[in-house]
Amino acid sequence: MKYFAIFLFALTFLGSCNSKTSENSEVSGKVEEVDAVTFKNLLASGNGIVLDVRTPEEVAQGIIPDAYVIDIYQSGFEEKLQSLPKDKEVYVYCAVGGRSRQAADILLNNGFTKVYNLSGGIVDWKKNGFEAVKAD
Repeated sequence: MKYFAIFLFALTFLGSCNSKTSENSEVSGKVEEVDAVTFKNLLASGNGIVLDVRTPEEVAQGIIPDAYVIDIYQSGFEEKLQSLPKDKEVYVYCAVGGRSRQAADILLNNGFTKVYNLSGGIVDWKKNGFEAVKAD
């Protein structure tokens, strides 16, 4: 029974990570799932900010250059998001895309309207040979 419950949880979690676009009638924006190449091109456009929602231990392994770091598990996560400019696009990532997807939905619920989630997270970013730097 314990394994069945774990299986159901994993199935639900994985299913939510595969959605391509999330639209909620209560919010005016949407989350776009993008691959690492598209994410890099978006960053190069200069139209937004990069948000890393991983834990401090993960961040110590390297971040995408110029990323803001706000740990999704940290208390006050939503309040900390308020320090980000709402008139900018937000490019959000985590390790493989699950937590950043949750963070993207939270961003939408907090007034951000254009949010991009890096499918595959920083793992996919590095697989594509893109730069990760040590956090300050």
